[in-house]
Amino acid sequence: MKKETTIIGAGLVGSLLSIYLSKRGYKVTLYERRRDMRKETMSAGKSINLALSDRGIKALEEIGIIDEIKKISIPMHGRYIHNADGTTAYQPYGNEGQFINSVSRGELNKN
Repeated sequence: MKKETTIIGAGLVGSLLSIYLSKRGYKVTLYERRRDMRKETMSAGKSINLALSDRGIKALEEIGIIDEIKKISIPMHGRYIHNADGTTAYQPYGNEGQFINSVSRGELNKN
């Protein structure tokens, strides 16, 4: 049986899946309607940064690109909640020293 597959969409999930399958011996054909973002000048668009948690980091470690992604990651230790009365409240993302990572979706796809 031939190990071939086609993936439509070279966004974050499509790209990650194509790498996983390629490493498992599949011949992957990947289609994307946008031009090659590594060669295009793009604005940030409407997309917000990705909050990369332990699961995302594990997936990127498994395909061998986490070291490159860490170079473009910004640690986020918590968030501020802005209440209607004008006060704020800080909520940490875990215990002391724990954080999630903010990564530009466009930069992540380019890597």
